[in-house]
Amino acid sequence: MNKKSEMTRVLLVEDSQGVARALHRALGLHQTSDFHVETCETGEDALERLYETSFNLLISDFRLPGINGLELLRRANQLRPTLRSILITAYGSPEIEKEANELANAYLPKPFRLHDLIRLVERVMREPTISTSVMETPPPPTKLLTEKTLKRKSAHLIVVASDFDGTLTQTGEVPTEIWTTLRRAKMAGLPIILVTGRTLNAILSKGPFSELCEAIVAENGAVIYFPKRDAILLPFGRISTDVVQRLEMMEVPMERGLAIVATHTPHDSDVLKAMRQTRSAGNIEYNREAVMLLPQGATKGMGLRYALQELGYSPRNVVACGDAENDRSLFDIAELSVAVANARPLLKEVADTVLPQPNGEGVQALVEQLIAGNVPPRTPRPERRLVLGERISGMPVHIDPFKLVEQNIGIFGASASGKSWLAGLLAEELLKQGYQVSIIDPEGDYRGLSTSPHTLLLGGPDKRLPTVSDVINFCEWNILSLVLDLSIYTLEERIEYLTEFLSALRGLRTRRGRPHCFLVDEIQSFCPATGERLTDLFLDAMEWGGFGLISYRPSHIAPALMEKLDHWLLTRLSLPSELKALEPELEQYSGGAAAMAALPSLPRGQAYLCLDRPSGPSARSNGQEEDALIKFRVGPRSIPHIRHLHKYLRAPLPEHKRFYFHIQEGEYLNRTAANLWEFRKALAEVPLTSIQHHLARGDFEQWVQNVLHDDELARRIHKISRHDLTDEPLRRALLETVINRYEELERLA
Repeated sequence: MNKKSEMTRVLLVEDSQGVARALHRALGLHQTSDFHVETCETGEDALERLYETSFNLLISDFRLPGINGLELLRRANQLRPTLRSILITAYGSPEIEKEANELANAYLPKPFRLHDLIRLVERVMREPTISTSVMETPPPPTKLLTEKTLKRKSAHLIVVASDFDGTLTQTGEVPTEIWTTLRRAKMAGLPIILVTGRTLNAILSKGPFSELCEAIVAENGAVIYFPKRDAILLPFGRISTDVVQRLEMMEVPMERGLAIVATHTPHDSDVLKAMRQTRSAGNIEYNREAVMLLPQGATKGMGLRYALQELGYSPRNVVACGDAENDRSLFDIAELSVAVANARPLLKEVADTVLPQPNGEGVQALVEQLIAGNVPPRTPRPERRLVLGERISGMPVHIDPFKLVEQNIGIFGASASGKSWLAGLLAEELLKQGYQVSIIDPEGDYRGLSTSPHTLLLGGPDKRLPTVSDVINFCEWNILSLVLDLSIYTLEERIEYLTEFLSALRGLRTRRGRPHCFLVDEIQSFCPATGERLTDLFLDAMEWGGFGLISYRPSHIAPALMEKLDHWLLTRLSLPSELKALEPELEQYSGGAAAMAALPSLPRGQAYLCLDRPSGPSARSNGQEEDALIKFRVGPRSIPHIRHLHKYLRAPLPEHKRFYFHIQEGEYLNRTAANLWEFRKALAEVPLTSIQHHLARGDFEQWVQNVLHDDELARRIHKISRHDLTDEPLRRALLETVINRYEELERLA
């Protein structure tokens, strides 16, 4: 086989250049010299080459940036059915080996000798192909096949969860064009989960769902099937056999599943009677005329949540489609709930968006939108909006979380103006809604967030960060948020770590759509206006949205990054250079000139929210000018800003900021508190008359709030002042409150 046309064309996928060179050399030096080898570093690049060129053999490492080797094999088999393949990995496990043997012709664990690979290649190439009809030109892959072909407008809506009856189909049979669209979605990397009231056996007989779905949630959430590992789980148990026997005695027509019992109206009264007579627990769900008796706790929504946990996805990544009453719990769980045109009116009322098309036609149009990277028009749910504070008029100020996870925001303000407090508030609001947040914390300002049960602090004043690969793996298989504390690192070490982190990030967000949001403090040190540093990596990552850039010097940030920002949160800015950097943006808003004039003297605790980058005069004529630029009072935080803790725990405050105890108006007690430690000590020793005097006037509350900036402690003290306490019980209650708060803050600091 010496002619180039007769050569075995090999595509080698390996991100380590050293390993790739060694394997390339070994194949090139083969005694018959019949291998023509090309190399790629990522699975996405490999899929592009497979589309462009016919290869005989694919050799891929398992661990790759972007999609991994198994996902590459899965998509390559769809694109080139006759392609032979070998998977190489040092991360072997029974699960990986089982899946590799299903997808590839051979599986080679590391370490291995080069002649072992040669022998394996020879054996694989001697094996007959599955089909002799090779597609000279395969159908064009979907635009989401590789990241290079399309920058998705939606990076986090990646899981499609759909009902079956009334949603995918009206007749009980799925049309051919729907199967084609679902296959396109699978090839595009959009996981599909079917959520149905039907029994598992009944739904598997309806078509290739086990091939296309990552999971099938059957029997209204009571049965979970994972096709890849052929595993069936019943997380909520089964309906009691006593109930089933009683229904049989009552001659109620019913269908039994693995976990549920189903009948139809008007037999719901018989079901209730049987449950009362047997004293059994269970849930009754209605789907049009169908009546389903489920194990307690089982709903479509809870079944979906269980499946997502097993698969490593978050509910904040899910688009759910439905048509009937039993899809309500599905909608409650999902990030985006979509009702088809034929849905029940009650379901349309709670849906985020209603499609103009019915049944499978609607689902098909929706999936095609998602493949193209588009988010359907939607009405944000009031309970999902993030609360930032209130307008000067007292009206609450909210922001749609999609503006943060699908777009980018800049948070700018002078030192000590409250910008980091505002960034922390934004993070807390995202955490409350279940989003996964990663915070790049160069100075240790966000350690306090680690007290949240949903957040983990990595790094800190006395420990270094885990390796980037460990952090990425943690983010992928956990939904906890992370604070990456880089405070002990030099600038060059920070840049080196972030370079590796941002490089690995693309693959993680492709696979999981997470983390949903990234807050990066001191961005000017990583992407300065005068040099490259990490600018290109940040620009690439920001194409997906979800970035919040925080800085006290917006004029020092690379202009290209500023162009990527869609929204702004601004606290006090007084330096002319910083105001000048923001002037081109703010002057496009109605009221922008007034905001520019107010920024230098903006009080701490107030900020401006600028929504949606204007695109010219037409952007200001859409009837929403007053909502595009909002001045507001920043809301309270659950967790205090860590930077200021040392200032009032033990370190002495300046004399003019200390608390001066009096017995009554004008009668000084000759006792001060220079920090929270001295305050708690004084409360145990000063006369009760002094405590009662200051508490009645609100002095303690005002000092804690205005000087120590601890809204939470001020709230607790105010609560004590409203209680009917006197004498020593009053002292004990106040002292206990301050001691508890001190200990909380000491743990944070």
